[in-house]
Amino acid sequence: MGEAERVADGEKIYAVLTGDLVKSSRLTSADSKGAMERLKKISADIEQQHPDSVVGRLDTFRHDSWQLLLAQPALACRIAVFLRAALKMESDAYTKYDTRISIGIGTVELISKRRISDSRGPAFTYSGKGLDAMDGQRLALNAGDARPALWNGLKQGVVPLLDCVVGDWTPTESRAVYGALKGWTQEETAGNWLLQTKTQKRPTRQAVGDSLVRAHWSAIETVLTWIEAEIAQAYSLG
Repeated sequence: MGEAERVADGEKIYAVLTGDLVKSSRLTSADSKGAMERLKKISADIEQQHPDSVVGRLDTFRHDSWQLLLAQPALACRIAVFLRAALKMESDAYTKYDTRISIGIGTVELISKRRISDSRGPAFTYSGKGLDAMDGQRLALNAGDARPALWNGLKQGVVPLLDCVVGDWTPTESRAVYGALKGWTQEETAGNWLLQTKTQKRPTRQAVGDSLVRAHWSAIETVLTWIEAEIAQAYSLG
């Protein structure tokens, strides 16, 4: 079967993240390519941050679409926020970056490690159909009819509110959250701040802290931790 392998345990739960760049037609080909390369790099950072979470590697197709398979489905929302923060922080007055993300949670029938988008199974179906059904929102979650009490609460309430908060982040707030999601202290985030001009100065620890407050990071972190616990309990994930 080559680099495509049939999943031995059909009961194992995965998360599939399918996305595309927001308003990609307004980006130059260089900007679009750079954004997709940025997503690939961030997926490698995710694997460093959460070992054994990414299956294969982030797959890109067309000029603005991508797909990621996670073996740790409880992390799906955290990783979605991480990906959006990593793109949004690259925005400036002239170019805006963001990505829509549809999360599908369920079983997988076939995994193609060569090209994740060639894989098959309910989780892929939920994710793909969720992206097609998006109407204005940039973050969505679908897990079929399983465990309706949990998924209805997440789909109809928690995830849309999460989307609203993330959507309002400025590049500065996104960069501060990016650092927090990488596990950096505020001092480390300030020290790793990417300076866009020679005259720009690195922010102070206090300035990073102020950005996190404006981004409502404390509340977001609480929500992400709650989501992870709920998904882990729903599927008895160790």
